[in-house]
Amino acid sequence: MKKQLFSFLLIISFVFSVSSQKAQQAKFDTVEENLRTHVAYLASDKLEGRRTGETGATFAAGYVANMFANYKLKPGFKENSNGKAKANFLQAFPFISGVKLGQDNFLRIIPEDSTKENKMEVTINWMPVGFSTNGYIPPAPLVFVGYGVDSRELNYNNYSGLDVKGKIVFAFDGTPDDANPHSQFASFNLHAKAKIAKEKGAKALVLIARESDFKEDKLAQLKYDQTLGETALPTIVIMRSHGADLLGAKDETELAEIEKWIANPKEMPESVRLKLANLPKAVAQIKVNLTKKQTAEAYNVIGILEGSDPILRNEAIVIGAHYDHLGHGGRGSLAANSTQIHHGADDNASGVAGLIELARQFSQERKNKRTLIFIAFGGEEEGLLGSNFYVNNPVFPLNKTVAMFNMDMVGRLKDEKLTIGGIGTASEWRAMIATNQPVNIGKLEMANGSKTDAPIVVGINGQTMMTKQPDIPTFNLQLNEDGFGPSDHSSFYSKQIPVLFFFTGTHTDYHKPSDTAEKINYEGLLKITNFVADLVRAVDQNPKKPTYVIAKSSGIMGGRTGFNVSLGTIPSYSESNNGLILDGVRENSPAAKVGLKAGDKITKLAGKEIRNVSDYTFVLGEMKADVEYGIEILRGAEKLMLKIVPAARK
Repeated sequence: MKKQLFSFLLIISFVFSVSSQKAQQAKFDTVEENLRTHVAYLASDKLEGRRTGETGATFAAGYVANMFANYKLKPGFKENSNGKAKANFLQAFPFISGVKLGQDNFLRIIPEDSTKENKMEVTINWMPVGFSTNGYIPPAPLVFVGYGVDSRELNYNNYSGLDVKGKIVFAFDGTPDDANPHSQFASFNLHAKAKIAKEKGAKALVLIARESDFKEDKLAQLKYDQTLGETALPTIVIMRSHGADLLGAKDETELAEIEKWIANPKEMPESVRLKLANLPKAVAQIKVNLTKKQTAEAYNVIGILEGSDPILRNEAIVIGAHYDHLGHGGRGSLAANSTQIHHGADDNASGVAGLIELARQFSQERKNKRTLIFIAFGGEEEGLLGSNFYVNNPVFPLNKTVAMFNMDMVGRLKDEKLTIGGIGTASEWRAMIATNQPVNIGKLEMANGSKTDAPIVVGINGQTMMTKQPDIPTFNLQLNEDGFGPSDHSSFYSKQIPVLFFFTGTHTDYHKPSDTAEKINYEGLLKITNFVADLVRAVDQNPKKPTYVIAKSSGIMGGRTGFNVSLGTIPSYSESNNGLILDGVRENSPAAKVGLKAGDKITKLAGKEIRNVSDYTFVLGEMKADVEYGIEILRGAEKLMLKIVPAARK
């Protein structure tokens, strides 16, 4: 009788479970539509890419604020207006959007043959760089310094044998292997070049534009990044035709040849070497006057759900995601010279959609013991500006903030692969994640005589009626110890707050206009959002707060960068586990010489399997110059076995 009753209850339970799953699925479909709506608006053309300081970003902040208000969250910020405190969801932070030309910006370049002097007109054929310090430089000799790089470690010195004290130096923009994202010269940016020039005694730095169309050159667009600050000395950019004049080249084609040989001095023909040793003499006079930084609207959006426990409500959990993106491209864009809208659906409309959904869930439940603080950060793409401002101007004491959860790019779940960073920042994280990892419940199957390793469910009279397949974890978790990383959780970890960072990986649309709403995996986004909710609840309901610990550093994503050799490849940073796709190949490089081209997938190098960019950089770091190695690639369905000889980095 007991067995029969058990079997009957099991069947009823099974039927109820199916019905419950259907009801739950209907609920999930509604939530998924909410996520779609949020992403569609935030990534729409109307918001024009949500660049901090621009109208689209302000619209995005207003949208999130309205959602918080709808869910009856408490405004997180109080501003003083006419001596009275006024509640506001928007926490303004200082943002410098750019600079403008002041009066009397001046450049004169006087060649040895003064009859060949060109008229220099600001914005037409020259421009102060947006990061430049102001200053006037009286007439001084011009000295060519290659790329303006001096590195003892790299044994590369463009200043060797040159006296530039009191003079004006001019150089090519970029670096000798600038197209390579693994460049060992990566640290030699514009600011570094200006600093080196100043340390050598130079008075100003003149850079030769990269683009033939001067107005399209990024340095000619007067862009400013407040995270970098000003250059060490006045810095300007001139159009390529004037660079050709200074180097005695007859046209820009010959200028490009000189640029190529400067990058490969050991292979430089003697004729080019003699030309560079006998450059036409010239004197320059410069005045840079940029009006000091133009401020723009920038906000964090903060909503608070107060805790219900009389003691634990005095502690807070922060849940965050950044809403800004790259506007119409420019700084940060991986679509060269594109002015199209960079929609930022995955980066990071996906995270903000999850944030809004969590605010909705918790505000409906109102069972949280601790205070929950929901923050949509601005200025993340500009250098974590919003989150840095918040941790230095918190609306809730940081010493009472027990954890921070950050969602950034959680919209492209593939093969259930979810990266969680920061698990080394609290001793409880690893166990908590394991306990709360959602599972796909094993299916119940009617007995059919076949054997199974699944647990047996006993039926009537001891006969097997059905079996249950094993439960399978929902996510293929990639756990990372480090609490630092290129997103807003870093600001909180720097204040000794335990953090967890959720991320589904980069892809070919990353920081490009093609990161659009229809490419989001909304089912995956929903699963991640619910997983984060469960983890927040686990922290919230535990009277003991997470124990902060110092996490192990994971280093820079992408592996080692100090290679001694170069193949001339431009790897794609999209997610891959079956080979490294090439976005391009540098001209005259070892890769070009053996016929590699964009779209090829490297699967083996030097006899070792290549699954992704990390494998590639590891193997490349062990290779030696002028030694022949095998390289295996896939070109469509065709497999090619080639031989390649790495070149030594100059």
